[in-house]
Amino acid sequence: MTVKNAYLSYGSKEAPVKVEVFLNLACPYCATFYAIAEEVLTPYINDGKVEFVVKHFDKPRAMLLNGALINTFLHYSEKNRTREIIKELFATQKEWSHLTDHEIKKMLQKKYDLIERSENTSISLKILGETIERHITMVPTIFINHKEFQYPRELDADELRYEIEHQLSKE
Repeated sequence: MTVKNAYLSYGSKEAPVKVEVFLNLACPYCATFYAIAEEVLTPYINDGKVEFVVKHFDKPRAMLLNGALINTFLHYSEKNRTREIIKELFATQKEWSHLTDHEIKKMLQKKYDLIERSENTSISLKILGETIERHITMVPTIFINHKEFQYPRELDADELRYEIEHQLSKE
């Protein structure tokens, strides 16, 4: 199974379990899920059992606009560095979520040496199109081998681990 729009993909494309997450960096629920995913999925990713695909949903909602702005700065071709930046941005979300556009741009340039990337608009539009095709309206929305989990149904670490193990047992 190939995952569509896998611009930020971690792990083997041949992994038997595909975990896709549609998220927004300004969403506190996404921050919670991402921290859980990093903890639970990393060993599976390292063992070639899980491919973890992060899809930033630039959802047009006032509280998520800072996340959409940040997404325009992410360097998709430097996936590992981007993964670390995403982890840090989620961990510090409360510190930057109230900043203005100008302050966020300044923070991204100064702290991470990031610049606005025009190619990210195309990526954002492709992911937006996918959210329409798949009827995704909320973040985070998670798919584990096509099984959907959508906010407000949150996955905790034990449930995520269970779902991965359940999918692996089908192999």
